[in-house]
Amino acid sequence: MAFSWLVSLFAASFIGAIAWRGPFPLLGLTIILPWLVFRQSTRRRATALALAYFLTASLPAVAVSHAYEPSQPRRAWIVWVIASAMLALPWAILWTSDPAQRLWRCPAALVLSAVPPIGLIGWASPLTAAGVLFPATGFLGLFATSLFPILWSARPFLLIGVAVVANLIYTPISSPADIQVVNTKECLDLFQKEEAARTAIHSSQSRLAILPEAAVRRWTEATEEFWKPTIQHLRASHRTAILGAGVSIPNSQEFHNSVVVVGDSPSSMFHQRIPIPIGMWKPFGPQDGVPLNLAGPGTLQVGPQKLAILVCYEQLLVWPILQSAFENPDLIVGVSNAAWTRHTNIPAAQEACLFAWSRLFGLPYLSAVNS
Repeated sequence: MAFSWLVSLFAASFIGAIAWRGPFPLLGLTIILPWLVFRQSTRRRATALALAYFLTASLPAVAVSHAYEPSQPRRAWIVWVIASAMLALPWAILWTSDPAQRLWRCPAALVLSAVPPIGLIGWASPLTAAGVLFPATGFLGLFATSLFPILWSARPFLLIGVAVVANLIYTPISSPADIQVVNTKECLDLFQKEEAARTAIHSSQSRLAILPEAAVRRWTEATEEFWKPTIQHLRASHRTAILGAGVSIPNSQEFHNSVVVVGDSPSSMFHQRIPIPIGMWKPFGPQDGVPLNLAGPGTLQVGPQKLAILVCYEQLLVWPILQSAFENPDLIVGVSNAAWTRHTNIPAAQEACLFAWSRLFGLPYLSAVNS
């Protein structure tokens, strides 16, 4: 029995370590975690498995925390352990040895770790495997994925058959040809960086150009004046651009991490809903970061299309894409700033998650990255 538990502990750790390294199919391995947890003989062993998974899956967060706050190396490790423990908590509470109870407790653990408040740090969710297992099935696929670990013991071949058929009949959807992604490079000279972005927009012939998070440091009246020739050019050619920018909040040290629409479409803004806790959203620190915006919209209307915008960190979570999917978008758009994370596997994990959400909801996706 002890040997079996050690094997399960290693398996949970291994899945957490490799599933979020980037290759999309590896996300499917995460659905094994709930099955491993609920087949344990004691709550203590089940909790240890869940904690081991989230610790290994979350390890890159230490490097990112170091990048944000290099003067506080200990805090990075403390945040890593606390966040992993919080993600393991639903599994510890809802574990049961009663097979009849598992039918609702396992889906409940998946849901509790994916929706706020725990969902604010709800990365590495096994629900992401829905995009691998059941493409183009939307919320029904999420429901099936939540039951997958429990039904596996009773109907393994049925589940395999459904997943295989779903993948065989799935037809990938191509991204719109009249939308162009303009990736940017991190540059200490902000003027040079923005000038490069403007030049790329000018040379584009697409109806819509998408620039990543941090394409513009702050969008102010002065910034808008600097961009005025580009905006006029876009309007004259009936084109639009959306770009990531910080938008200051009046009478506050805080700012919104936003997407700004300029050009032919009516000017508008879309604010990030869940900034990175501690690093950007500072519930316990000085009010000089990005506020939580859970009540904000999940989509942005640009011309004839409704875009589901996922800003950087949100791509790794479940709640933001669910909120966006309820609003019936036409296209998933990921904008991110990899300048802080390019030395980790996080950019690859973000791309894999975007692909998973795209497959699950049968929507094309585009990803713009500042690196």
